[in-house]
Amino acid sequence: MNPLPTDVPWAFEGHGSAWVESPLQFLSAVEAYAAHGLSTQGCILLRQDAAGLPGVHAALRGLFPATPPAALARRPTRPRTADFTWVIGDAFSGQVQRLLPRAPRCRLILVDDGLAVWHLLRLLSAPSVQPVLRARVRRTPARLALGTAAARVLRRAAQEGRLTVFTMLPLPGDLREAAAAAGIRVMRHDFPLLRSLPEYDHPAEQRVVLGTALVNDGLLRLPDYLGWLERQLARGPVAYHPHRREDPRVLELLAADPRARLVRAGVPVELSLRGLGPGYAVRSLPSTALVSLRLLVRGASIGTDAVPGHWWTELASPGLREDLAVTAALVNDEEHAGGT
Repeated sequence: MNPLPTDVPWAFEGHGSAWVESPLQFLSAVEAYAAHGLSTQGCILLRQDAAGLPGVHAALRGLFPATPPAALARRPTRPRTADFTWVIGDAFSGQVQRLLPRAPRCRLILVDDGLAVWHLLRLLSAPSVQPVLRARVRRTPARLALGTAAARVLRRAAQEGRLTVFTMLPLPGDLREAAAAAGIRVMRHDFPLLRSLPEYDHPAEQRVVLGTALVNDGLLRLPDYLGWLERQLARGPVAYHPHRREDPRVLELLAADPRARLVRAGVPVELSLRGLGPGYAVRSLPSTALVSLRLLVRGASIGTDAVPGHWWTELASPGLREDLAVTAALVNDEEHAGGT
């Protein structure tokens, strides 16, 4: 039986609450609670059909008993008063966007969901109102109307000083300046709460490879990814941490390869690999997980490889490719600077 309650009506009786739909959003929301001193009388609502969230909650509660209470929910709950702080994991979520125009003018904190935070900031800091839509979403009239209404609410919150973006990602200089000009407060963090928690057991293998969703999402060609993976395996045994949306064909091949051990930790790598020390090497294709791990490891080597242009499919937009290239450069530049 799942110990988490479901659809609790009291979720918004405190002075702050959150809606999250992924493990990274959950970790970021917990860090936001700690950083912003939000009341734990509220609740973190976990989208009940999103994989992995109950496991993250159980792991955090075991390591940090003061983790804000959580409950499974089918949908977010609209704040009722202007003195409320609403922590939002995904501003692109249709469920969130349906509530934004009806919410009071409360304080809004948008937390990390990977590179989506850069895309969101570009939209909100554009000279004219741009609908808040994911880069690859189907732009139907209904979605355009919903995204435009959400954009107006968020831009007004920024102009009134009520909008904070809470992220571990650095911002390119032009984006940082544009966000500030739009009134958006960007607050960077380095996972201070996670870094304070006891470490997990470290893998026996010295090499760790992080999986990717790029193949499963139709953005990267499978043969090219398998070729890259073979080069990683040729260097020695690896502990492979699959992405939660990993292509099943990749997992099937790795399960039969004695050089790889599939690690199904049930929690994000920010939890399971934090504190990894000297002697370990973590590799992946460009990923924001590598950026966050740079903040959490203690001497392990973190690195990535640029993706050649012919590996991408036609679904991979130039903007996505550029953002991932920036991420790769960021990870490798920081590795070089840190001497790891």
